[in-house]
Amino acid sequence: MLEYPCAMSGSFSSRRWSLCTLAGHRFQLLNLDHLQIVARVLDDMQAGIAVYYDQRWDITTRFCRFLLAHPTWVANRAVLVLGAGLGLETLVIGRLCRTLYLNDRAPGALDLCAQQLRHNGITHFTCLDGPYETLALPPVDLVVGCYLVYNRDTTASMRQLLARCAPPVLLGNDNLLSWQALLRDTSRPYRCLLPPDDFPCVLFEAGSAEPS
Repeated sequence: MLEYPCAMSGSFSSRRWSLCTLAGHRFQLLNLDHLQIVARVLDDMQAGIAVYYDQRWDITTRFCRFLLAHPTWVANRAVLVLGAGLGLETLVIGRLCRTLYLNDRAPGALDLCAQQLRHNGITHFTCLDGPYETLALPPVDLVVGCYLVYNRDTTASMRQLLARCAPPVLLGNDNLLSWQALLRDTSRPYRCLLPPDDFPCVLFEAGSAEPS
């Protein structure tokens, strides 16, 4: 996810929750401008963690529309969401999947994500903190990430994850140079799930994980 700037903006909201309706589904989202949410962001920053929070980017919404239009990708499966933050995709996947695992390197973000899921009646999840590229992967059918590749460091992290992750990996992203570099350099077989003029939505096929 991209950096959360409003923690320093001084523009706060008294509303903790906001309603989001997407493809006929209703979700309650935490308000990223709420003072308590901003405080959690600052806690992670002051602990020396590079905090990246969902800013309700268009790519996230489009990726969620894709998942709702094609629910069989996650329906009744065990799914790991990387870099979960407060992303809407966790709610969409949580509504559909059998078992949900959430990962984020920021403890505050992960705690807020858990609050958001519970507020929407989703309780079948497990939180896993730490960098996803070195995470001990749980037994899942699919790994999912949205807008995780946007610079040199995140490209390297995703490349490392793809080299060691055996389950299929489904990623939605913006078509940045870093994303193009990932596709160019990875040895993992992949296929694009949407036409070239749409946003990048790519399935990296199941493979053999390297020995740890």
